[in-house]
Amino acid sequence: MAISRREMFKIGGCGVAALGLSQLKTATSWAARPAPDVDVYAFKCGILKTQTQYILKDTRVGVPFDIPVPFYLIRHGGQWVAYDTGNNAQVAIDPIKYWSKAVCDAYMPVMKPYEEFSIQIKKLGLRPKDLAAVIISHGHLDHCGALEDLAKTDVPVYFQKNELEEIKKQVESGKKTAYIPDDFKKLDEVNVKVLDGYIDLFGDQSVVAFQTPGHTPGHQSVMVRTADHQTLILAQDACYTLENMMASIPPGLAFDIPDSMVNIYHFKTMAIMGAELVPPHDPDFWQGKPLAPQKFKL
Repeated sequence: MAISRREMFKIGGCGVAALGLSQLKTATSWAARPAPDVDVYAFKCGILKTQTQYILKDTRVGVPFDIPVPFYLIRHGGQWVAYDTGNNAQVAIDPIKYWSKAVCDAYMPVMKPYEEFSIQIKKLGLRPKDLAAVIISHGHLDHCGALEDLAKTDVPVYFQKNELEEIKKQVESGKKTAYIPDDFKKLDEVNVKVLDGYIDLFGDQSVVAFQTPGHTPGHQSVMVRTADHQTLILAQDACYTLENMMASIPPGLAFDIPDSMVNIYHFKTMAIMGAELVPPHDPDFWQGKPLAPQKFKL
């Protein structure tokens, strides 16, 4: 079924809003369905030392703001899915050399070697090749940095079509921006799967990736329905912080600010309907939240 992103959020119900399928049940009956055997595990790949205006546009300019860098593992029965991969391992060794001084002047990473993706997922007894799939929100340095860990595996790695096109354009430029060319040096060895819309990964509406462009041309977020009856919206950079959403403040970095605000208004609607937003770069939100190997819960 072909359907636009705006139409998808008009149909109603937090599950329906995320999927945009008219044949899905209403919000009440959808929420009442038996909870799937699904859990979320959150990881923190260090922090970025930045300033508030880079997160909340034109807000508290010059005020320091230390933001967490999360990625996630989602367990569906006996299968595991990663959502994003955090920073590259080289960031823990020499961030200025790997990212450049200009990038580090805006976003200085503070990361330990053991916080790298392939090392952290060992907490759950996993290696990159054990994953059933990986969903990449977008190609920025703090979300796609460990893509090389998936090279020469059969693990399908899902990108939105528009994002993959932007990544290739940025890599061809050779410049170090929020897209770091070396993060994609093994892209040809990765089992890339191209999306142009949403994907219901297991066919039961429990793990759904859906388009949220604005921050980048092909950003995607993930909705997860968990075993303890939580409906989580893992927003990643479609909504940096709860303040972005509650005060309707655009992100400090965006490819398209109007599209970014569409996402924020959709998330507000979904929150009213019972979904819980998980903002990636909100230090207050993450205070006291359980990290892997504990299950994530609000």
